[in-house]
Amino acid sequence: MRENSITTSYDHVAALTTSQRSRIQVSFARLRANSIRTSGEHRLVMRAVPARAGRKPVSARRHHPFTRFLHWTTFAFLIVAAGTVCAREFIEYQAARQLLLAIHEWAGLTVLALIVPRLAWRAYASIGRLHATMSPRTRIAAALGHYALYATTLALPVLGWLTANAYGQTLRLFGVLPLPTLIARDREFGYGLQDWHVDAAWVLLALVLGHVAAALWHHYIRRDNVLRSMQPYLRRRDVRRRDVRGARAAAVLSRLGALLRRHRELAEADPVESRAAKPG
Repeated sequence: MRENSITTSYDHVAALTTSQRSRIQVSFARLRANSIRTSGEHRLVMRAVPARAGRKPVSARRHHPFTRFLHWTTFAFLIVAAGTVCAREFIEYQAARQLLLAIHEWAGLTVLALIVPRLAWRAYASIGRLHATMSPRTRIAAALGHYALYATTLALPVLGWLTANAYGQTLRLFGVLPLPTLIARDREFGYGLQDWHVDAAWVLLALVLGHVAAALWHHYIRRDNVLRSMQPYLRRRDVRRRDVRGARAAAVLSRLGALLRRHRELAEADPVESRAAKPG
């Protein structure tokens, strides 16, 4: 009775048509011939796909002209401030030293005047959302780096202002407009403020170098448009020339490849003539 209750197994292979069986056999043959899948390396390939996809160019637009203006103007005045205070150490003439110190103060005050509209414009224009397609870790690192730059750039001229007031000096904007005195005269406290001012300058230099390294990493490693989006000026003529050169090089390579393929096809089609054409 039990043997009668057992159902006969259905033969799926026999039910297939000849064409279906041939297609399945071809598929299994290709699968066995695939060395990557046979060796188990297909798992590594599948794991490498997300990392390779993450290196694709990030679709980033160019920053607003006002954003680029604030960025490069602040950078230029920081260079002027650092250059004048460094050059002051190599000059002995008191008049020239006073002039360089005045230029240093004016450049620092200009940076302080630029940082306020820059922060307001960053919040208004949502600059941080320009590269929203980046990974969360990259965006967090970029935000922390930018905020550290803003904080140090804001603290540096404020410390210089306090240092000048502690030494009993009244700052004048471009030598004309007197600025308010923030603290009373205290030379001992001014020495400490000057040390903090120098330390903040070194911190800002380290942050700027890290900022430049990150921009180069985006440009040469990730190969995205982060660095190009902040370029002050990009000539379309140069871009077109590069595109034309690339197209010409690709055309030459394709022609060479076609000639090689044609020569190989002729050699395979008539091997007797090809051997006779060889010298010796």
